[in-house]
Amino acid sequence: MTTTSTCSSWDSVPVLDLSLADDPVTRPALVRQLDRALRRYGFLYVSQHGVDAALLEEQFDLAHQLFRLPLADKRAMPFDGTLDIGYVGSGQQQLDPDGTVQFVGDTKEQFMMTTNKLIVTKTKTNNEQSTTTDDCTIDPDRVFAGSQNCHPKVPRHAEVTSAYASAAYRLNLRLNALLFDALTLPPDDATRIALGQCPFLVLKQMKYALENPSDVGAGKFGAGAHTDWGSFTILCTDGKPGLQIHMPSEDNKNGTTTQEDRWLPVPHRKGCLIINSGDQIAQLTNDYYRSALHRVVIEPPASTPINNKNDSTNPTTSGDDERSQARFSTAIFTYFGMQAPVGPLDQFVRPAEQNHCKYPPPYRTSQEYFHFKLTESTSGGKGY
Repeated sequence: MTTTSTCSSWDSVPVLDLSLADDPVTRPALVRQLDRALRRYGFLYVSQHGVDAALLEEQFDLAHQLFRLPLADKRAMPFDGTLDIGYVGSGQQQLDPDGTVQFVGDTKEQFMMTTNKLIVTKTKTNNEQSTTTDDCTIDPDRVFAGSQNCHPKVPRHAEVTSAYASAAYRLNLRLNALLFDALTLPPDDATRIALGQCPFLVLKQMKYALENPSDVGAGKFGAGAHTDWGSFTILCTDGKPGLQIHMPSEDNKNGTTTQEDRWLPVPHRKGCLIINSGDQIAQLTNDYYRSALHRVVIEPPASTPINNKNDSTNPTTSGDDERSQARFSTAIFTYFGMQAPVGPLDQFVRPAEQNHCKYPPPYRTSQEYFHFKLTESTSGGKGY
């Protein structure tokens, strides 16, 4: 089953107050609110999320320092396409890979860290395949412990990014629990346990230079149109505009289009984090929940308002002219259990669709899908 819809204003996108999640009286209404948001938008906001505002501010300051490093220092942390770690310069990734809308690579710079100790390495010896991995557990308070990551020459960067990723990891566990409740998967359900066990995490710090603005007509974007690959994405921004979500047109009963496809800006909301659902959630529900198409369009500096310096949740450092000339955001991309196959749950596949399902078996594991999409975004190509 597929759900598409439109909205006239982003103001109608819900804000989920996560303080209601721990009360058995208010939790069911929160689960219903999440269900509606994922069906209609694939995007939502969360408040009372438990991520400290000062931690958000410090990680933005350190991201600024990271991207100010000399190019030689950044290139000393080269991108590793297996672990998804390191530095990627402007123009090196193209998130809209079919080449019909985006003609040049994303203008953003980015730096990644991952919980790559969860990645299983397959090797062949004497024609026999074996797998090797570290202990596949994650310490929620030290999520990068045991993983291989690059460490820039920026004091406290490793400490602060680890603390922020750990806070986001704990938030993701709460979001997953709400999602599984919305899908009516009981706590002892084997699928729920496999999907929720040790989710994989990617931290990505991004810089969009305002002096290198987007040109939609010329196919130039800060980040090309794409859906995220995993389960939930947890996003904080510095308050500058740029993020846009695509809301598809809605057909009436006669099959004629009532409203043109359009892109809507995703505004900053003080005290909130932005959450969107990715491909894995769409796969799990056979597109009943949306994996929302989105992009980043950077406006020239003269037309880009500077964020309110009194907003301590997603701040722009006052007095720092250089930082004010760029848009910074940090995304936490999460995936279901790394070795869990992800495909439509039985309740989302009609018997007549069994042989024509959009996501046919055999289902990819989180690790397999992650590497497939990573290769697609850096070398081109399409497919499920």
